[in-house]
Order: sequence, then C-alpha cells, then structure tokens
Amino acid sequence: MMKTTIALPPFHIAETTRFTVEADHQLTTTLRRYQAFYKEAYGAAVTEADLLREMARCFMANDQDFQGLGQKRRRAKRTQSAASGAVNNGKRDFGTAGS
Repeated sequence: MMKTTIALPPFHIAETTRFTVEADHQLTTTLRRYQAFYKEAYGAAVTEADLLREMARCFMANDQDFQGLGQKRRRAKRTQSAASGAVNNGKRDFGTAGS
C-alpha cells in the first residue's frame, strides 16, 4: 500500500490560540475536502481551524518577500546607522581602525 503524500507536514498535535474566521461556502467546502485528504495521508482528523492555522503558517514561512521583510528592515537600519556614524564615548565610530 502506497502512502499518500501532501504538501502539509503532520500537525495534528500542537498548542493553539483561538480566533474566529469567516469563510464562504466554497472555501468551507474546499477546507473539508482537504481535511479528508489530510486524514487519508496521516490517519488523523484535524479541525478546519487547525488546517487554516497550518496553511497560513506554511504560506508565510515560504513567502520569500515576507521572510526578507525583517532582513530588509535590519539591513536598512545598519546602513542608516553606518552612514550617520555610531557615537562611542563622544566620538563617531565609522568602523575603521584607529577611530
């Protein structure tokens, strides 16, 4: 018997925080179909909330622009700090030896 594989890893055991999401009929139907697909693949039933949480987590973890957002902000801060010069004991430190 070949085991079914899907894009989401098993996640049916996790701590969660509860919040409310509204979904139209089409999304609800699709989520329920994916629930059945997950159960077929892993042998564990999950709720719509668990499924949405994990899909959102996976989406954000794989969104390269989103992942780079924090790095871009840190890089911009470092660049801005280096351009203005950091103050160290009343002296500007431009990162060169003997400053």
